[in-house]
Amino acid sequence: MSLRVCVLGSGSRGNCTLVQSEHTNLLIDAARLGRKYIAGELESLDVSLDGIHGIVATHIHGDHVDSGTTAAICHKYDIPLYTHYDSYPDLLRRSPKFEALKREGLVRLFDFAPFAVGELTVTPFPVTHGGEFGNDIVGRPVGYTIEEHNGGAPRKVGYTTDLGHVDGHIADRLAGSQCIVIECNHDVEAERNSTRPYFLVRWVLGPCGHLSNDQCGHALRGIAKRSSGALKNIVLAHLSEDCNTPDLALNTVRAHLEQDGLSHIPLHVAMQRQRTGIIEL
Repeated sequence: MSLRVCVLGSGSRGNCTLVQSEHTNLLIDAARLGRKYIAGELESLDVSLDGIHGIVATHIHGDHVDSGTTAAICHKYDIPLYTHYDSYPDLLRRSPKFEALKREGLVRLFDFAPFAVGELTVTPFPVTHGGEFGNDIVGRPVGYTIEEHNGGAPRKVGYTTDLGHVDGHIADRLAGSQCIVIECNHDVEAERNSTRPYFLVRWVLGPCGHLSNDQCGHALRGIAKRSSGALKNIVLAHLSEDCNTPDLALNTVRAHLEQDGLSHIPLHVAMQRQRTGIIEL
């Protein structure tokens, strides 16, 4: 089996992505969408929750890790939850259910070294997000690359949502990915002209907020230049329902890619409660 990627849901009302190899099923985040929804979408892919080998958390905001979905799934199906060491205090602030999971041996803490989940190699890298509000339960936000080396050429997926900017370090980490799932959250003018509170708009547009359509497009150009033609699929994720549309995100990013002759790379949009198609590497 090739490495497969499918975003089950993406946005401020919940996130979950499946990365699947021949013998390993890994979820990136699993929150707010509900166990029934996630189970149903997985079943449509011939995957069951009791066949999930781990959940890796990007950070501790409630749309990525929560008690009602994440902790419940981990407890019911004995699924390990992987999170950064620095995120653990905020994980406990999120819910005491995670302390119970830790006692059950189901919370696994990592630093920035690569670690294995089944036959997949997971490498976290730091991103900037959250932390501007005094009571913000965010933990240590990370992105991931996930690689599979099961004979033949290695296959690599890059994943980063919920970040305020993409610097050279992040672009270097994502370089060489055959598929990238990347935040494409908002149109800047739509954000500025929205009815959202000023403090929220300032944070979203700031260096620890969310990636705009133009920032996403610019970042993808830099990543593609580092990738020597490896990049074959792009998934635009975590779109704002108030300050973005799928067409606006697609058109903006496509215009950036066209500047470097990269319009042939397929673009997919991850929706809030509708899974993407299966992307095979």
